[in-house]
Amino acid sequence: MNITEIRIEEVRDYDNDEFYYYIYCVKDNGQRIEVGRSKTKPQCYKQLAIYK
Repeated sequence: MNITEIRIEEVRDYDNDEFYYYIYCVKDNGQRIEVGRSKTKPQCYKQLAIYK
């Protein structure tokens, strides 16, 4: 199975006074893989590797 998406969600939980970014991957079968949480906004990069 392949990872089809990497998502970063901004979470503002005012009831528990929490603010963080939730990072996770989604496989092609819908399964979610939690990467983690971050208090600072993650930087997103796209890297292309070409092998010959």
